Amino acid sequence: MVIGLTSCEAQEVSGIWMSYNNYIIDSNSMYNSGNEGVLIDFDNQTIGTIHSDSIVSIKIDFKQSKLFMKTDTLSVSFKIYEKDSIKIDFGQNMMHVFRPLNLNHKLDADKSQIKDFLTQNDFGKINGTIDIEFSDQFFFRDVMFEKPIKKNALINKSWDDEGYWLIKGIQKNFFLLFTLAQTTDQNIYQILSLDECKMKLLQLQEAEFGSAPITELKTCL
Repeated sequence: MVIGLTSCEAQEVSGIWMSYNNYIIDSNSMYNSGNEGVLIDFDNQTIGTIHSDSIVSIKIDFKQSKLFMKTDTLSVSFKIYEKDSIKIDFGQNMMHVFRPLNLNHKLDADKSQIKDFLTQNDFGKINGTIDIEFSDQFFFRDVMFEKPIKKNALINKSWDDEGYWLIKGIQKNFFLLFTLAQTTDQNIYQILSLDECKMKLLQLQEAEFGSAPITELKTCL
């Protein structure tokens, strides 16, 4: 794969960038949603996704404004905007918008402890409207289609439906992704802190809650 980087000048960027709040390029054509969460590590020159720990090595040549991956022949372009966002069209009528991650929120907890907090506590109705449960069981569609990497089920008691959730760790920073139903858009948050009573969250992409964003999951009064 060859990705061209286009800007006023060859700008070098650093750190890990994630795609979220992507947008449809042509609303009159078919598109694929739910593919946000692509991760590009400009320091270590790898690409991966929030859904998996697998990464692929890439080569970024800022002088030539290109990104290379030997396993593909696809060629797409991307642009840097004021060093705070990068747009990439991967050819599915969806523009990926990458933004740098702030990895200064390291937690003392590990992924297992975070999962225990979510699955062993009752958070009541989120924003007073939606009653959900973070299950330790696998998401039924991942089981049905025998996916090698299975997400956990999120039980939406208010809608009588099932979505999924997962935790992604990056350099001791952690991110929570969940959907409220089988086909709804993904909600993505960075976990800012965690104690026995609450998990503080920073909204990155929030599909369902609009003007009343989730800022924490709380178990204690």
